[in-house]
Amino acid sequence: MKELVGWFFEECREKKTGIFHISALIFAVVFIGGCEQMRVDAQMEELCKKDGGIRVYEKVILPGDKFNENGGLIFFKTWNKSGDGYKFLRTHDSIKSDKPSIDKNTFTIIRESDNRVLGVFVTYLRTGGGVLPRLGPDPTRRCPMGIYDDHFLNSVFVKRKKVKINE
Repeated sequence: MKELVGWFFEECREKKTGIFHISALIFAVVFIGGCEQMRVDAQMEELCKKDGGIRVYEKVILPGDKFNENGGLIFFKTWNKSGDGYKFLRTHDSIKSDKPSIDKNTFTIIRESDNRVLGVFVTYLRTGGGVLPRLGPDPTRRCPMGIYDDHFLNSVFVKRKKVKINE
């Protein structure tokens, strides 16, 4: 790469066509960097197709007083804690550690009384891969998109519907 850059600048001095060569160099760097990000995104999508998303093995129907006004569980505080007879586990695995990186997060809900897995949620996150320097955080991409751990909790723990009895 060093030889290639040196050749571009030497050509620029000799032929006065620096703008063309510098533009070509910038295009090549952006194109190569973009290809790496696309390759990593494709790898992440393939992993996500295999095991990403929410899998519910057993739904738990709870009374309305177990939920707050926003529909969240009152007894759920954070991952890797227990509450009200359930374990809420989160594991993190680094699939690819150099930039762009791929991380896998697995969320699991287990009933403590019988150690039965009630549900599993797997998500992948690609971080980095941007070609140009940034002032803010690295660009990210998530799979599956639009699904978060609160969706998972509400897939396993369901609020009991009130039934009106006709008199």
